[in-house]
Amino acid sequence: MQEHVYVYNLAFFDIYMSYSKLYTMSIIDNIRGLAIITVASITIILLPITSVYATDYYSGRRWGGTTVDLCYDAYGLSSLRIDGQINQYTKVQQQIDIARNDWNNLPSRFTLNKVRSDQWCINWVYGANRGYNGPAAETMLCINSVSTCYYSFDNMPSDNIVKAAVTFNTYDSWSTTRECTSWADEDGPWTLNYVARHEFGHWVAFKHTATVSVMYYLYNCNYRDSIKQHDSDSLTSIYG
Repeated sequence: MQEHVYVYNLAFFDIYMSYSKLYTMSIIDNIRGLAIITVASITIILLPITSVYATDYYSGRRWGGTTVDLCYDAYGLSSLRIDGQINQYTKVQQQIDIARNDWNNLPSRFTLNKVRSDQWCINWVYGANRGYNGPAAETMLCINSVSTCYYSFDNMPSDNIVKAAVTFNTYDSWSTTRECTSWADEDGPWTLNYVARHEFGHWVAFKHTATVSVMYYLYNCNYRDSIKQHDSDSLTSIYG
């Protein structure tokens, strides 16, 4: 079932104003005398003040503000096998930073702000072993309460996001270079910043899509290597 998205902020509504004006023109015809020409209703449509990108993949949920603080799990992420080696936390965090900053560098005010892990933190980027059959990465969103969390948009309440986490599978193989691995290979190698870029899209409540987008439903190096214009426009329409 396709979900139709409605933006609730009044400033985002397409506002159309129309009015009609009926007027008559009198023309004196030298031969027939007086002729009256009535011009029918003229409707003037004012274009939308603000464009709204109600994408097929925006789920309708959102954060209460425009800045989300998050921490990296250094211990778990050090277990990722990247470029054939483990204990490469510096490489891993650089790859995740590339993806995070790609979202931050968009025109939108929305910001994913990394803070030190020794500070109190509610939103996390983890590494953990999900096994051969587990997903390469998985995002969890909590709605209204930090104890009411979902791994799927199905049956998720349409309300404020209060907590998020993404877990990268340490069973899989990861890379810092461009990998166009088929999703059927199941355990990679995957380009870490490509997958992270996609998962952060879930943090802003974007679902999977079959259109040209970083949210493309399968791992595709041509789609996940950058945030597309429509993704950017959609984020701006939600957070300004």
